[in-house]
Amino acid sequence: MAKKPAPVATTANAVAAKKTARKTAKKSDWQSFVDWKTMEHQEYETLSDAQFSKLSNKLALEPQWRPMVSYLISLGLKTADLEKVVVNCAELLNRPVQRVITRVEYLQSELGLEKKNLRQIVNKDPRILLQRNRHSIPRCRYLTKIGVPQEKLADVLGKQPSILHLSVQKGLMPRVQYLKEEVGILSEDIPLLIQRSPAVLTFSIENQIQPRVEFLRDLGISKDNVVKMITRHPQMLHYSFENLEEKLRFLGEIGMNDSEAALTVTRLSQFFSLSVEDSLRPKFKYLTNELGGSKDTCVKYPAYFSLSLDQRIRPRHTFLEQFDLAPDPFPMKLLSVKDEDFVVRASKSIAEFEAYKEEMVPIFAAQTAREKTLREVSNSAEQQRMLLERKRIEFIRTTHEETVRKREYSERVAKARQSLRLLKGRSQHRSR
Repeated sequence: MAKKPAPVATTANAVAAKKTARKTAKKSDWQSFVDWKTMEHQEYETLSDAQFSKLSNKLALEPQWRPMVSYLISLGLKTADLEKVVVNCAELLNRPVQRVITRVEYLQSELGLEKKNLRQIVNKDPRILLQRNRHSIPRCRYLTKIGVPQEKLADVLGKQPSILHLSVQKGLMPRVQYLKEEVGILSEDIPLLIQRSPAVLTFSIENQIQPRVEFLRDLGISKDNVVKMITRHPQMLHYSFENLEEKLRFLGEIGMNDSEAALTVTRLSQFFSLSVEDSLRPKFKYLTNELGGSKDTCVKYPAYFSLSLDQRIRPRHTFLEQFDLAPDPFPMKLLSVKDEDFVVRASKSIAEFEAYKEEMVPIFAAQTAREKTLREVSNSAEQQRMLLERKRIEFIRTTHEETVRKREYSERVAKARQSLRLLKGRSQHRSR
């Protein structure tokens, strides 16, 4: 049987595919040649054969990636950073070096990015180096239009480079409008909020911003105070509800009612960023055991929780205590004033207090670290005990269920045998 001729369209497609493959191969070969020539005449240092071989063994690099790897290292990337690029954005390593150089020069000249910012960006989102310059311009113009200073763009993008991927109309603008119109943040405060936490521009309105705003208002915090809290500490829009509720439970444990708790978190916006076990609880323990304070002290001076226990609270208290000059209860004002004003209380020089801190702060820090270790060991032991207890209860439950099943089975067997005996008895009776 004669073979059917291949369809004309299929033949044409195959020929076109072959031509495209040849062009791609030629282009790839040519680009490779250009990259190597660029590497020979560039201003940055090229990796030696030994250096590239060592990196290749660690990261499984392709030989043709050497020019790009050399350039990325010249930007300050370390081995761990390169590993992230290989895993998350290998496409970058296949791009022409000159195109990426042009992109970096734009980021440096137009946005003021320095090496540290570039390393931050590549670490967090290497795809930024693949983006065309014309795509970045509208995002940057919008940020400056709403008040972010031009000189602050580098810091904002260094912290949150994914902003450059967001659409102005569908991404950036709706979030800014929601913060202004629904939350109530003033237009002049928006730039400051963005500089403090650029990630806010990437948060989902429905899943992150709105639920947390409603959570704060449900605590009894007024709309104006919610605005103040978010403006001062916008990171709270990212905290999990488990985190927020854990901090509120702590305030309840130390005796605060709902209104006192709401007042405390309102006056100390960064309260939700503090660890209960490593910060809040140890400070409250020192307040009640050593400083003569109580939960009322915390309500009146919530900023106490923001002070360092080892570098501010303990040194000042013990410094006055050694001269028998520490009042009881200890005034919070003595913890908030500058060192120069504090030493007046003891009629000592600032040099004496600095020498005391230099000697004692490492000791206090070591004590805190030891207490943390003991606490972790204790928690671990408690968790292990609870795990064993759960296993014991599960074993008892399983054993009980198995016993019940066996008893029910035995009862069913006994009933079946009884029924069988009855049937046999009736059968024999009839046969007689």
